[in-house]
Amino acid sequence: MTAVCVLDGAGKVIGRGRCSSTPDAIAGVVREHASTAVRIGLEAGQLSPWLVHGLRQLGLPAICLDARHAKAALSLQINKTDDNDALGLAHIVRTGWYREVAVKSMDSQTTRALLMARAQLVSQRQTTANLILLKTFGLLVGQAGGSRFAVRVRELITDNPALVAIVEPLLTVWQTLREQVADLDPGCGHGRTPRCVA
Repeated sequence: MTAVCVLDGAGKVIGRGRCSSTPDAIAGVVREHASTAVRIGLEAGQLSPWLVHGLRQLGLPAICLDARHAKAALSLQINKTDDNDALGLAHIVRTGWYREVAVKSMDSQTTRALLMARAQLVSQRQTTANLILLKTFGLLVGQAGGSRFAVRVRELITDNPALVAIVEPLLTVWQTLREQVADLDPGCGHGRTPRCVA
């Protein structure tokens, strides 16, 4: 839910409400109380890119406020509630005492999400490979990169059923992560679109 507070030019509250955190719902509350809104401020957060772009597409003058700057201003409040925060943000926006944050395009957000997901999978793949501790048993994998890694590990453990039972699930996870990293590779021939959704 989003708390909404609408002020006039003199700082008088002319409307308050709560609504679902969607562009349509927020736009509905704003238009109910201020059909000619001059500026709509939203504090930066995970939903803010979607909300700001959505409100702008609906023809509303939405801006994204720097969260740290807004937090510093709101810290002066005695009673910390969502409604009081909305009032405080409304005063910040009305007086112009705020820092606006540039909101990246949804295409940029998608590219960022792709790169973060890929980096996370690469990290998990390396962590999984590091869990395959064969040196303790005197088994050295050596230089075996890429798909050769799994082949070499299986060669080393083939005569040890206990190690096979322990390592095979890890190799399965490692291989799956390897395939998913390849699917999210921006250079896979599909431009910036991951193979898995092309």
